Amino acid sequence: MASHTDVGSQLSSPMAFIFVFNLLLGAGALSLPVAFAEAGWIVSTILLGILCFASFVSASFMCEGMAIANVLYHMTCPKKNDGGGGPSTETEPFLGASFQEDYMTSLQQSQASLGGTKYSFRITKRIEMSELAEIFLNKVGMAIFYFTMIIYLYGDLAIYTVAVPTSLVSVACSKNVVEHNVTMCWEGVSVSKENTYRIFVMIYVLCIGPFVFFNAQKTTILQVISSVLRHTSFFIMVVIAIQRIVQKEADVPAKNEIKTFVLDKVPNFIGVSVYCFMCQHSLPSFVTPMKHQKRATIVLFSALTGCLGVYLLVCYSATFSFGPEHLEKIYTLNFESFHILAVALFLELYPVFCLSASYPIIGITLRNNLKTLFSKREYPWIIDRIVFPLLTIIPPTIIGLATANVEVLVAYTGAFSGVAIQYIFPACFVLLGRMKVKRTFGRE
Repeated sequence: MASHTDVGSQLSSPMAFIFVFNLLLGAGALSLPVAFAEAGWIVSTILLGILCFASFVSASFMCEGMAIANVLYHMTCPKKNDGGGGPSTETEPFLGASFQEDYMTSLQQSQASLGGTKYSFRITKRIEMSELAEIFLNKVGMAIFYFTMIIYLYGDLAIYTVAVPTSLVSVACSKNVVEHNVTMCWEGVSVSKENTYRIFVMIYVLCIGPFVFFNAQKTTILQVISSVLRHTSFFIMVVIAIQRIVQKEADVPAKNEIKTFVLDKVPNFIGVSVYCFMCQHSLPSFVTPMKHQKRATIVLFSALTGCLGVYLLVCYSATFSFGPEHLEKIYTLNFESFHILAVALFLELYPVFCLSASYPIIGITLRNNLKTLFSKREYPWIIDRIVFPLLTIIPPTIIGLATANVEVLVAYTGAFSGVAIQYIFPACFVLLGRMKVKRTFGRE
């Protein structure tokens, strides 16, 4: 088992909902409307619902895998503490009564060989995906998992480190200022856009990076602020789009221009929408400190269906307001010429709002998995709290300073790693976990 890391303070169900909802409602939502409209609104609606349900099932698998791993951990390490979270105040464990009764029957029959101790499927120790891989997968499976996970998380952080400063440059710098064949940020100021971008990279990392040194609960205020700004942004975009439809503006598409099903655009839509429901890799940071873990399934279902509702509302209003021919690749760009300048700037800064809240969560997840990768012992304080956060932050920052080309970064964190983490590994964990529990408790 990997090194001990404090779970931190307990998390209420509403705050857990906000954390998961913010993680789900990321920058992927901005590229969804154009893919939705191009593939056709009918088939896209059906596929989005299917992917949402699949992600909920996968998230449930992750939670069940963590619960099983907690039982196995406390059986092998009965004298260790529960991971710093303190005793749980809930009266019911994460897994439902029927599941627990099925497994605990075998456990009670084996109490003599287990020292007469009863074990609960309560998640008291945070067990990351990497630790689940250690418990349930063989060496080949672990190698594949670590390669996939590290590439995905480092790639995500690198994309965030590039995307936010790029948005800030587009807002802060003047348009088309060229001096001596160099694009300058402001007229009369000898600072190029390229150097301005690098300055914003450093400012962004210095402002957001410190959150990676703490637990996810320490980002509570950031999550709440981000949640308010995200909801405001989506509300404004939906209202403007609906207003355009009602007023029948000149460039609103006719009914025959709205597509219902375009087969060759479906793969692209699936590729974009898969990431709109990605939360599995960060669930250990949310579920473990929950005060009432029996509500975890409700929280996950509410967050996923809530995001599905937001996605559909945004996509429908975008499709029928702009049409597939006029939708930009990043939806907020459709509003950069809006007549109210403050609103246009606010929407242009949306990537800054959403990615700034997601960066710490992804960073904390990567930090915890790196600890498991490098060693199975407890680390000295300076290594645990200083070195690993720096190992998490520095490589994406270097990449962000070296290039502003997001396309290359997205290619390395493409469909393979995302699909594997979201669907394949959680299913493997729960399948092998159930088999291992049955063997451990002597059940055929």
